[in-house]
Amino acid sequence: MGRKILGLTVCVALLVSLVGGVVVAQAKEVTLTVVGDAGHNLRPFEWYKDDFFKKFGVKLKVIGVPFAETYEKMKIEFVTHTGAYDIVVVFPKFMGDFAGNGYLVDLDEYAKKLDPKMDDVTPGYGKLYCKYGGKLYAVPFDGDVLSLYYRKDLFDSGTEKAAFKAGYGYDLKPPATWKEYLEVAKFFTRNKGEKLAGEVLNRDFYGTAFYGQRDWAWAWWGNRFGTLGGVYFDERTMEPAINSKAGVDALNDMIAIKEFCPPDILAFGYEELKDAFLNGQTSMVIQWPCVGKKGADPEQSKIVGKVGVAGVPGGMVKGKLYRRAMMPCGRVLAVTKDSKYPWEAYQVIQYLTTVTSLDDVSTAETGLDPYRYSHFAHPEAYEMFADVESAKIYLAGVEANMEVGYPELTIPGAAQYGDVLGLEITKALAGEKSAKVALNAAAKEWTEITKRFGLKEQRKLYQALVKGWREAGLWK
Repeated sequence: MGRKILGLTVCVALLVSLVGGVVVAQAKEVTLTVVGDAGHNLRPFEWYKDDFFKKFGVKLKVIGVPFAETYEKMKIEFVTHTGAYDIVVVFPKFMGDFAGNGYLVDLDEYAKKLDPKMDDVTPGYGKLYCKYGGKLYAVPFDGDVLSLYYRKDLFDSGTEKAAFKAGYGYDLKPPATWKEYLEVAKFFTRNKGEKLAGEVLNRDFYGTAFYGQRDWAWAWWGNRFGTLGGVYFDERTMEPAINSKAGVDALNDMIAIKEFCPPDILAFGYEELKDAFLNGQTSMVIQWPCVGKKGADPEQSKIVGKVGVAGVPGGMVKGKLYRRAMMPCGRVLAVTKDSKYPWEAYQVIQYLTTVTSLDDVSTAETGLDPYRYSHFAHPEAYEMFADVESAKIYLAGVEANMEVGYPELTIPGAAQYGDVLGLEITKALAGEKSAKVALNAAAKEWTEITKRFGLKEQRKLYQALVKGWREAGLWK
């Protein structure tokens, strides 16, 4: 795929001067600065540095910041109007704050000149995560949605199937409900020295694991919450609904499954969660789509050829299975209002979201995931899989979860709402508070956050957000 190593700096403007009657073109080199969460997801900015220079006369300077510090780093530069950044890799939950406060360029006019092909983008990303107030402020870069990944070899083991059937009375399969998920996790949790699929374990083995760190722990709770019919706020009053029965039941279920996870689960972030599964420490995990790709890469996985993908578990509603898969994180590309070269910056992000996007989401070298219909239509591009059929199965699984996606908040204050919720969830998981007490505390803080941003305005924005979710088919 012509991948290249990191490094970029941006822009050339031509100054024309007359020297002795001769027209001389002088190149004025300008630096466009890109900032985003550090690591593999910034690689495309470096892979295509020659293309950016040849096509747009630009060079890029890429700055990576810690995953959990992106909001603060960007916000500081925005509020002080330093103009330090030109292109920002934004988590959609920041869009309300960033676009709402005028920190980002409205891209509608640029999109008319250079089409970002938003009609090809799945509704959750095209209609929800890139727009604010009906205007386009970003283009998609990464289509995150949670899916269930499981060990096909263990689920297909005759020994394990027979033992599970004897113990639980039904066939061993990827769990369809949260009750089944808990039972399968319990079944597969084994101590060192016990057998697993006929082999003696040389270390403890766990049924599952989840993201336990404060910043995104709420998303793993959110899968359950959404399944139980949970909503963030009452649309009419803007009263928090996270401490409803659905919220409490979801958190109690998460507390229950902790018993069948690695003991240091509350320290698990993306890397720890990914490695626990790919290093063969768990039978299943709910994770972002890149884990499915990396699981097929022998350089990153010890379980190549053994990874299956399924829908996030759900619940039975009126005799039918009801699933909701959280769509946390994701990444979109935006141009800052203080950039001196917004058009050049837009050309770069339009190129990444259209021309190179299939390459960037179909490699195990990034954590970027499909978000365009065309990404799902080209399984042959996902060369890490043993064959095209395996790639088709992976893509179908991810797309199925995206079709029942549960969107995260993108109104102003979303970062603060999520931080408070994550804190209280981790306190409950640590045994410091009951689920009810923790979520009551979070709801109280949510009410204060809403007041700070303005109750009437927040209610109006939330109602508009829910309206958009419904139009995208992702909300009742």
